Amino acid sequence: MSNEGFQYQKIFQTLKYKIESGLMPKGCVLPSSARLCREYKVSDKTIRRVFAMLTDEGLIETRERKRAVVIFDKSMSVPPVQTLKEPDPAAMTDVFKTGELLCHPLICRGMSLCCEDDWTISEQLICQMDPAFPSLFWKNSKLFWRFFIAKCNNELALCAVDSLGFLDLEYKSYSVSIRINYKNDLLEFVNKVKSYPYTEAELQNLLSEFFNLTPVTTKHFESFVPEDSPFRTGILNTEKWEKIAEEHYMTVYLDILGLIAAGGYRPGDQLPSHIILQRRYGVSVTTTLQAIQMLKQQGVVETVRGRGIFVSADLPALDNISIPRRLIVKYSKQYLETVELLTITVRGAALHTAMAVSREQVQVLLQNVKEMKDVSNLYQPAPIVILEFLTDNLPCGGMRAVYMTLLENYHIGRKIPNLVNPQNASKKLELHRRCVSAVQALLDGHSEEFAKQTAEMFYYTQQQTISEYRRLNYLEALEPYKDSQV
Repeated sequence: MSNEGFQYQKIFQTLKYKIESGLMPKGCVLPSSARLCREYKVSDKTIRRVFAMLTDEGLIETRERKRAVVIFDKSMSVPPVQTLKEPDPAAMTDVFKTGELLCHPLICRGMSLCCEDDWTISEQLICQMDPAFPSLFWKNSKLFWRFFIAKCNNELALCAVDSLGFLDLEYKSYSVSIRINYKNDLLEFVNKVKSYPYTEAELQNLLSEFFNLTPVTTKHFESFVPEDSPFRTGILNTEKWEKIAEEHYMTVYLDILGLIAAGGYRPGDQLPSHIILQRRYGVSVTTTLQAIQMLKQQGVVETVRGRGIFVSADLPALDNISIPRRLIVKYSKQYLETVELLTITVRGAALHTAMAVSREQVQVLLQNVKEMKDVSNLYQPAPIVILEFLTDNLPCGGMRAVYMTLLENYHIGRKIPNLVNPQNASKKLELHRRCVSAVQALLDGHSEEFAKQTAEMFYYTQQQTISEYRRLNYLEALEPYKDSQV
């Protein structure tokens, strides 16, 4: 599949964001197709597809022999307060804590990536915050912060943040002076941040200080939300932002194939029964039958009537299996985004968890991590044990729901052809050493050190993943997803 096949989605999201944020207001004429083709290095066919998607969304109008015009009216996109409800206090507290753990580090990462043009866009968003129109004022404020999250270029992170419901949060009416002061504070904050190359840790301190000194807090601001908002229902799951669209049987097929390639199942080993596979993957018997049939046709497994499913004694076919490129790109992107999101957010999540667990729980964790040293046939077993520990014990329900999906996605690594490299014994030992050291720090009562080392450990896995992607020439396939201008 050509890289251009992925570009239309990125261009669509870029233009959609500019229109909805007001950077391209109603009546604005879009650049010509020829200009967009040159800017994004794509064909006219791709741009026509983007225009069709924008038209279907009700954002633009196209006419023959005339350039497309924005018809979206931002002032009409704010729901009337009468249709909104009071948030649930407990759910609201949880969502705001999730926002702190998830959004703050992403905002700081995005700010660290900004160039002069990016700061110009952020300042334009602030300038559009008219204190005389409260709803639009606060909507632009939220788009301002979302801009930096989008700058991280991590679709998984952006979907997770959007699922929290902040964009639908409608503040009750407060004095114009509060909005004027907040707008001035934002401009001052931007001028301060862009004038000096702060580290991400320094940016987090500045951001926390900013929110502590401004009136935009849960304590001062009452609000309305849609009836089905996470601010009322809580963040019970992340189904709305999981984007695994491939047929279920391909997911089962690739996972079993990855386990066999990694040595999790060896020649002659019996695979779990269809009933167990159905429970493990949450699929139907038809799905597991399709997956096993595909493996059987490729000579990877064989079925023996009355006995079960077995890995073929001789596996020459394993080296000759060709995985569709679109699947390699899909899973490679999803896994890399998962590891990156963990790297950015796990320090805060680990510290939050450390405050809520008992010494006995940490002792069990250390024992489980140590036992993973000799488990060489699974993909990164020790990091997965730590990630399971964080997911099970995070006090914040919303962040726990996010990490449940990250944990599920972390297993995608074994679905990616050849990513599991049996030759990297020294790197596996180093990764295991880092995991043991992090948990030992927690057992010794050093919560900050545990959080720091856990973040460094996942950063190490991210760098190793990028290195392996480079070895396998997967980075080139992911190139269209880089450098988004959303």
